[in-house]
Amino acid sequence: MNKYRILIVDDEKNVCDFLEEFLKYKGYSALKASSGDEALHSIKEKGTDLILLDLLMPGMSGLEVLENVRKLYPDLPVIILTGVKDKRMVDDTLNLGADDYICKPIDLDVLEKSISNSLQRK
Repeated sequence: MNKYRILIVDDEKNVCDFLEEFLKYKGYSALKASSGDEALHSIKEKGTDLILLDLLMPGMSGLEVLENVRKLYPDLPVIILTGVKDKRMVDDTLNLGADDYICKPIDLDVLEKSISNSLQRK
């Protein structure tokens, strides 16, 4: 069992719970945060090996979280999971250093491969 720690950041509880169960089933340790501030605090206090990050959240947006993560933890893999299907947004997040951009509804095979690839590059 690999036990990489993955932080799920999404303001939708059902998405967090679903992803947590999926990650545990795949052998990962999962943490959850429902806001950008909570995510940054969790990274600082508990650490993580990878972040699954929603873009549209109340308060601090996913883009702001990504910018902060890149400043503080430049090598930490970040995969964007969002319902926003906008070419400009994809380009913006990848230019800010996101490892991947996956649109909801989430294809779990695509997510699993993206997680594996991102952790291998770490």
